[in-house]
Amino acid sequence: MNAKTDTPDLPEGACITAKVPDRSSPLLGAVVVNPYRLAPLTAIIRDGGQVIDDAHVRVLGKGERGVSLSYAVSRRALLTHGGIPVFGLYPDHVNQVEVSYKLSGERIRERYEIYAPAVRLPVVASQKAALPEVEPIKVAPGFEDRLYLFNHLLAEIPGGRAFKWNALGGAAEWDQVGNNWIADSNGDVRWYLDIEQIHDSNRKDGLGGTMGFQQTRDGKLIWGQGQTYSKYDLLGRRIWQRNLPEKFADFSHEIRETPHGTYLLRVGTSDYLRPDGKHVRSIRDHIIEVDENGDVLEFWDLNQILDPYRSELLDTLGKAALRLPEGVQKQDSLAANELLEGELPFGDTPGVGTGRNWAHVNAIDYDASDDSLIISARHQGVVKIGRDKQVKWILAAPQGWPEALRAKVLQPVDASGQPLREEGGVYPSGFDWPWTQHTAWLTGKGTLTVFDNGWGRNFAPTRLQGNHSRAVEYRIDEARGTVEQVWEYGKERGDEWYSPVTSVVEYRADRDTQFIYSASVGFLTPEKLTTTVLNEVKYGSQEVQVELKVHSRQPGSVGYRALVIDLARAF
Repeated sequence: MNAKTDTPDLPEGACITAKVPDRSSPLLGAVVVNPYRLAPLTAIIRDGGQVIDDAHVRVLGKGERGVSLSYAVSRRALLTHGGIPVFGLYPDHVNQVEVSYKLSGERIRERYEIYAPAVRLPVVASQKAALPEVEPIKVAPGFEDRLYLFNHLLAEIPGGRAFKWNALGGAAEWDQVGNNWIADSNGDVRWYLDIEQIHDSNRKDGLGGTMGFQQTRDGKLIWGQGQTYSKYDLLGRRIWQRNLPEKFADFSHEIRETPHGTYLLRVGTSDYLRPDGKHVRSIRDHIIEVDENGDVLEFWDLNQILDPYRSELLDTLGKAALRLPEGVQKQDSLAANELLEGELPFGDTPGVGTGRNWAHVNAIDYDASDDSLIISARHQGVVKIGRDKQVKWILAAPQGWPEALRAKVLQPVDASGQPLREEGGVYPSGFDWPWTQHTAWLTGKGTLTVFDNGWGRNFAPTRLQGNHSRAVEYRIDEARGTVEQVWEYGKERGDEWYSPVTSVVEYRADRDTQFIYSASVGFLTPEKLTTTVLNEVKYGSQEVQVELKVHSRQPGSVGYRALVIDLARAF
């Protein structure tokens, strides 16, 4: 890891007259690889006790198709890290890193050789490699600099569940190890999270799958894991890592930053008192809002807002779902239904009633226009809820909702606002509801995108062939209570793009695309080997700008989400 004295190209915007130091008299300090022990493909070039400014970094691409990564470094980052942060090193490779900076008002440029170690992660004996293979199929001009963070969940690691905290029947036993890495547009690994530094099934605060990754407005990463939620920078420096507030438990799926600097988390409760007097651990049915200090500002209890006994979508999941005993008719009140439950077991299993996985909330968005939440409840539908805990609208098939909520179900219309005709649950116009969906997020264009997984479409039984998923965009008129479908992608790709669980669609304003990750293709097949598909599609069209295929190389591993990483915000 030494500075070289040849004269590389300067980063864009750098001064063309610059001093190149002699190899025998380096101007900066030591190079530290993996400085915070969490991100092995990063480094810091220490400032050696000097004050440097206006730094730029370029990590050169490897081979003919390698992608060079370039970024400017803020004064704040230089002072925070005590030197120049280096991101995007290739594993098991001597990387060529160009840096330029100002020292005592003079522009300096240098090249460093920095070796980064091979990827080291937990494995099972049946897998073929440490990480999935990312295969570029198409990368249109203008997208070569894209970086994508992949959030996958491994199959169970043998011997990794010595501690299993399920005394109250909660979701904590759902303890998968996360695989989280960043690939460039060539498919090469440029960053990964050393999961063994933060995951430990033997500890309450160490178990759980890492999920819900988002890049915040200040360029950091947030995610949650079981009983904790965290914020780190891309070099692996911990901003904070907190236990969930004591009243709540079992994070998974979603943490979301709001414009107010607060965070919305999908959780359950650690101790819920039902009307029948039973204390249970509720499952994926609460949203909490916390501030930067971790104090709880508000919570939404969906057991009180929706109907935990609506089982129509649960029925599509087959025999695994628990409903009221055969022949028992659902009643109007929670208390009445609880008396009819019989001996239904509590726990993280699809089923009706508080204490079972009746909602399965997997996404949250915040609508700043009216201070409301939009939630995706996989087993129910997409629902908008105000801060007053009142339902504003429901985007889901109308079957099974109680009368008060049935009035909130949106009416499908065409582009002229005329109601669409339905025939046996199917709309000949092409409109469709989202089914067991994920990521119902606003686009900033006055529309909502949803990843419609399609499992149990139109309440059909589970089948292994003849399915499809969609990325779909809706325009909702709250005043009229109507919904118009304005775009979809993926339907024509059928089984080869079908993801029965997980996945994401998000509008990207920077390139005017719909970013989509169909993250569990092949998950229901006996082989359990997934080949998932990442796309960026030109907005409002079927024109694919990017397609990457991600081959799991581990039976049972499944993709959860992916997201675009913006280096300009990170440093």
